[in-house]
Amino acid sequence: MNVEVENLPNCIASLHIELPPDRVTKVWDEVAKEFRQVARIPGFRPGKAPQHVVEAKFRKQIQEELTKKLVTETTREAIREKGLKVLSISEVDDVEFTPERSMRFTATLIISPEFELPEYKAIPVKVPSAQITDQELDNGIQSLRERHATFSDVEGRPLEKGDFAVIDYTTTLNGQALLEAEPKAPKMLAGGKDFWIKLDDNSFLKGFSDQVAGLKAGEMRELDLTVPADYPTAELAGKSLHFSVALKGIKTMQLPEVTDEFATQVADGLTLEKLKETLKAQLAAEKERRLRTLKQNQIIDYLVSRVECELPQSYVKDETRRIMSEIVQQNQLRGISEDVLRENQKNIISAASRNAKERLKANFILAKIADKEGIEVSGQDLKERVQMLAHQYRMSFDKMMSELNEKGALGQVRDEVLMGKVLDFLTSNANVEIRSEEAVNS
Repeated sequence: MNVEVENLPNCIASLHIELPPDRVTKVWDEVAKEFRQVARIPGFRPGKAPQHVVEAKFRKQIQEELTKKLVTETTREAIREKGLKVLSISEVDDVEFTPERSMRFTATLIISPEFELPEYKAIPVKVPSAQITDQELDNGIQSLRERHATFSDVEGRPLEKGDFAVIDYTTTLNGQALLEAEPKAPKMLAGGKDFWIKLDDNSFLKGFSDQVAGLKAGEMRELDLTVPADYPTAELAGKSLHFSVALKGIKTMQLPEVTDEFATQVADGLTLEKLKETLKAQLAAEKERRLRTLKQNQIIDYLVSRVECELPQSYVKDETRRIMSEIVQQNQLRGISEDVLRENQKNIISAASRNAKERLKANFILAKIADKEGIEVSGQDLKERVQMLAHQYRMSFDKMMSELNEKGALGQVRDEVLMGKVLDFLTSNANVEIRSEEAVNS
């Protein structure tokens, strides 16, 4: 077998394969014999027709079966012979048989990108301390108090900062309802009925609390506010919004005292001391997960920024479509209309393409590290991930495994497990520097 490799741009390689007549003839005879056993030819009992008669009648079918068999076998052999790391076989064409019964064809392959790995041990990462501070514990207790707070009506006085106002309100921009004038505006800013809002500096826009403070239940107020230049919805930045606000009621929040009785409200049988211990453990576990993600993101950024390589464009397109679907779903859950999504289609495609390239590059780097370090996914690793997915989607292990097999997604699950194991390896070998929250985020 003669094999030539032609490397092309965008991680494509062409294998030009030529098979000698003796190999083609051997497989041709095997295939023809199989046809002879089952062929029905007038004048001959099944399996008794001479081979040349069978070949004459079924030449096209024999050649098709021969091609299928030889292409599959020899392409795999050629890939092994040349040591190619193939992602997929794109197409096979230019199949040709010579009168001497040699066979030639070209297989187009999508191969893994070639690049040198940067130093991946002792990658520098900066994270805050994993210890739970007294302030973090106090904040956790405060959140629990607010979750178990009670509210009472306020009568006989006007609205003050710190109160909870129950309001009906509408918002306009240049005389039009806000969402009509600017569909990208947040729905919460546009209007609502029986809406609860805590009156502080974070209420809607800066100045809103100051202008509605002093209202009494049953009163209305008209006010104008300018949207800050750094507002997240850039289309509203610097514009003046008109609010019509009707105060329907005033509520104050009563927080429970931090006592054993409060601990029992949180969970039966808890004392205050036990509550603090439990909460501290929960906060520590949550912080550890956050720090793990922070380390992994820094590691990926470090590696991706130090590798330049081509990427297979077909994979980039597939990954871009997948990320676009994720972006659209997330925005729809946030209440963004299809019209707004269509208006921003170019930006969405651009962001998805950029993220797809970075994600693919990271996956290729991690896969190469796995290969170099001998990191593999065991049957038990895969089973545990499928069990986790089954629990997440509330189905049996067998049903989840069946669905993954039907969708051809088991390989993707295996890849996800492998990427996770490589990241765990890199994290455990990273050079971790403990810094303040401010220093990490700067």
